[in-house]
Amino acid sequence: MPVSSEKVTDWVYRIFDRRPVLIKSKNEQVRKIAAIDLSTNLPFGVDVPENVSLANVAVEKAYLAALKIYTARNVEGVTTEYMEFFEVLDVDQSAEDFIKAYWLYPKYVRFELVELEPL
Repeated sequence: MPVSSEKVTDWVYRIFDRRPVLIKSKNEQVRKIAAIDLSTNLPFGVDVPENVSLANVAVEKAYLAALKIYTARNVEGVTTEYMEFFEVLDVDQSAEDFIKAYWLYPKYVRFELVELEPL
């Protein structure tokens, strides 16, 4: 999974989606899970807010994840061919598009967990 040491703090809410995922790891201290999207077979990181419990989340188990997806407001560093993806807010983009964009620019895409339902 791509890792970036820089943190972006100014986010633009893009879409809400429910995705079938396989939980690969969880870290309760930093409030993150690593998941594989079962539709695209791509891994991505998910932020877990304090109000969502990780106590009953099992690693290597499939869930239907409700996700809020954000992109960074400041996209300095993104190549011009992908700039429009991050800047155009009124275009319908799928969760798959954001998962793929995460692989190119992980610090510019953020997934936030709303809830998990076992599959």
